[in-house]
Amino acid sequence: MSYRYHPYDEPLQGRAAVVDSWLGEGEHKGASTRDEPGTYDATFETIAVEGNTAVAIGTTIYIKQLGPKPTRTFDNCFIIRFDSAGRCREFTEWYMEQPAAKSDE
Repeated sequence: MSYRYHPYDEPLQGRAAVVDSWLGEGEHKGASTRDEPGTYDATFETIAVEGNTAVAIGTTIYIKQLGPKPTRTFDNCFIIRFDSAGRCREFTEWYMEQPAAKSDE
């Protein structure tokens, strides 16, 4: 399995390396820090499947600790390729932060 945090990254190779990176135990230049439970909300949906390749899009909202307005919002696109047994063999993240909403205050 290979995993890229960004499309231009060298991929992490192998399940153990991916899991270590997700848990913050491995070292990878493109890795982000692990998000604390309750600090974000996310929705995703599959928009295309062709053969062994799927595309999913979604939105991730990082929530301020002391207020209802989101701190940061990201639009996400994931390209996922599966092997013949249906296991993920390649996963690439594409995401971009939405511009901050202007306030009328």
